[in-house]
Amino acid sequence: MTYIEKHLNQGETIVRVGRFHWLWYARAWAALIIFGWLIVGLIYFIYEMIRLITTEFAVTDRRLIRKTGFIAANVDQMSLEAIEGASLRQGVIGRIFGFGNLDIDGRGEGEVDFPIMAAPAKFLKAVNEARSAAERAAVDRLAEDISHR
Repeated sequence: MTYIEKHLNQGETIVRVGRFHWLWYARAWAALIIFGWLIVGLIYFIYEMIRLITTEFAVTDRRLIRKTGFIAANVDQMSLEAIEGASLRQGVIGRIFGFGNLDIDGRGEGEVDFPIMAAPAKFLKAVNEARSAAERAAVDRLAEDISHR
């Protein structure tokens, strides 16, 4: 069970889990193969694999979550209602191979910067759909409260 799955609120469900692109794993393996005979290649490989394995990011039906860290957990989260905008960046190589950067801006100085991920447009679409569903649910609750008065 992942860190995010363990720390979901009651009734909260994961809409989409982000993942690193396979090129980041290939980069770590290439460093090991090419520079493995040097201690630097082995250290880089271990560092990069730990980073890739211990970084999690997801969108739930209530919030965005990004967790990093191996021994200490560093968690950035933002409620869907607090999202003000998003920035998706994909260069030519990123478009060809399907990876890019996604930064979500929130109210005030809040921001969640996701690592370079696979299929960032699909992740952003999941964020927008979850956000729309949360807004519709809030309006439905308000309408139900008004009708009961």
